Amino acid sequence: MGKGWIVIAYLSLFGVMLICPAYISAQEDTTATGVEEQLEKAFEELDTEEAGEAGEQLTQFLEDLSANPVNINSGGLDDLLQVPGINLKIARAIIDFRKAKPFEEKRELLEVRGVGEATYQRMAPYVTIGGAESQFRDLYLRPEYWMANRKVEVFSRYQQNLQTREGFREPDSAGGYLGSPAKYYQRFRITSNHLSINLTQEKDPGETLQGITGFDYNSGHIALTDNGKLKDFVVGDYSLSFGQGLVLWTGGAFGKGREVIGTISKNERGVKAYSSAQETDFFRGVAATYGETLELTTFYSNRPRTASVINGDTTRFPSSAGFHRTESELERKNNIDQMVVGGRARLDTPIGLLGVSGYYNEFTSYIAKGTSLSNLYDFEGSENSVVGVDYRGLAGSAFVFGEIARSQNGGLGAVAGLEAPIAENTELALSYRNYQRDFQSFLSSGFGELSSAPQNEEGFYVGIRHQLTQKISLSGYVDQYRFAAPRFATSQATGGFDMLGLVDVKFTPKLNVYVLLRNELQDEEFEITNERGAKELHLGKEKRASIRANFEYQVSTAVRLRSRVEFARNKEAGDSWEKGFLMYQDVRLQPTDGLRIDARVSVFDTESFSTRVYQFESDLLYVLSNTVLYDRGQRAYVTVKYEVTEFMDLWFKYGITIFEDTQVIGSGLGKVEGSVRNSLGLQVRLQF
Repeated sequence: MGKGWIVIAYLSLFGVMLICPAYISAQEDTTATGVEEQLEKAFEELDTEEAGEAGEQLTQFLEDLSANPVNINSGGLDDLLQVPGINLKIARAIIDFRKAKPFEEKRELLEVRGVGEATYQRMAPYVTIGGAESQFRDLYLRPEYWMANRKVEVFSRYQQNLQTREGFREPDSAGGYLGSPAKYYQRFRITSNHLSINLTQEKDPGETLQGITGFDYNSGHIALTDNGKLKDFVVGDYSLSFGQGLVLWTGGAFGKGREVIGTISKNERGVKAYSSAQETDFFRGVAATYGETLELTTFYSNRPRTASVINGDTTRFPSSAGFHRTESELERKNNIDQMVVGGRARLDTPIGLLGVSGYYNEFTSYIAKGTSLSNLYDFEGSENSVVGVDYRGLAGSAFVFGEIARSQNGGLGAVAGLEAPIAENTELALSYRNYQRDFQSFLSSGFGELSSAPQNEEGFYVGIRHQLTQKISLSGYVDQYRFAAPRFATSQATGGFDMLGLVDVKFTPKLNVYVLLRNELQDEEFEITNERGAKELHLGKEKRASIRANFEYQVSTAVRLRSRVEFARNKEAGDSWEKGFLMYQDVRLQPTDGLRIDARVSVFDTESFSTRVYQFESDLLYVLSNTVLYDRGQRAYVTVKYEVTEFMDLWFKYGITIFEDTQVIGSGLGKVEGSVRNSLGLQVRLQF
């Protein structure tokens, strides 16, 4: 049955391919497509866990930025630096350009020094030429000032896995889930040019919901933005992103991926009002940024956290999961408090942006580190502080950046790099990082191999992109890294390297093909049994390689086709090679301006989880879906976005995965009997 319907689905998709061009013509939603493509490029090279942790906030940030694009004729330096693809060098070049002449259309950005076609495509969804607007500083007390471009949004989202997991079968007294299988999310938001008011609520599967005040997670804020020298003022929940992320960085960031240029340095976002459903990666209290040339930020946060109790007032480090589904999870919900106070000063000088950031952190419990060797240098205690200095500037035609930070125990972390044109149509990116084993900066996110806070890693990254012809671009990177202390599941120093190569060909404006190669080699320990029957620990190499071919054809303004084939190989240390395979065909239809349909059929076959493959999927707004596939089976999904009226949008997604050789999926409370896993999602957005 599984193979039958999959064949029918394939035929249906190809049928649509043949029929639709003749009958359908409508405008492609190019802005939404551009944002989605950038998210796909950023996250599809990551595994699902890494993508999930950082993805939702970054998705929301980019979606919000595309909905409120930066005016390149009037946006300040910090506004421009929010835009993906714009670094300090390009931001200043844009400001210089518009002094001579305002931008009349976005593609004039290609005339700005340092902006090529690839950079322009990254920034295009997030900028507008708009018109220069005065800020009505003399009207602060008038409602019209605060309500300028007012928009009210109401979100309601429902998602559910349709198979019953083991946790819902177990009684509460035996550790089963207390609530329903549904995941429910809602958000109320009022935004204008200078004001933001938000309330976000979420219930995860298995959590209880008791009325509108009974959500497991609630997040809210009132924020003033862009009010002269008072750039940001937030009461409630907010995120902080400064420098290169070694002291403070929440909200997600780009890292290693298909975009090899423009992703190794961070463009700080400063204080941002928080509205995400990610339950742990934010601050709660008050924060403000004031100034122009000299910009000062101060913040205070105090919020409850959830941690496993060891004994008395001693706990493990607070969890980042945010699940409170069982009696034991509820017992430890919000059982400790975390207070953070700090600030930042940033000076805009002719040679660049100089900044200094720092904070003091205090827990109400004593945090005990884990007992494995990989936890040897983790934070332990109830107090910590981190301070750092950072720089972004220009050195000739090169954009240079760096940050060095020190944690309370004396551990140091540093990162430095540059991006520069080295020849006509060729750009180079270099980055060196050294995060000492005892550098304890757990509110940060630095560039590197590991997705966790920057610690115990030294590495050197080289990326290059060359526009061979107008239609062909070549890019790639090599990243060599080393962990001086044991990392997870090891007992000694290890290292490795990661390499990516990409050939991208735009045969015509409608036909794009790329081939991507990825190769990674990393030290890994393994055991063998000697002649005496005793186990011996050895250090070997884990190897993983993959090749992907992607074809994308814009049949008409209303139809886009995409085909992909990917092969993966993996060899655990001391073991033999295993193989994995993924092939999919998808189609995007936009028969009218208000209706968009994405559908995909995938076939996958991997010998183990180690040869797993990922596919980035279209999903409900603000939902990041980088699905991992392993074992043998098929997957299909359809996503529909329908603009019912000017004030109402609907999203729908149904996905199904059928495994051929598996009758039990998952383990523990998440275990599902049978070979089918399917899910349903519905979302409505009202805008006034």
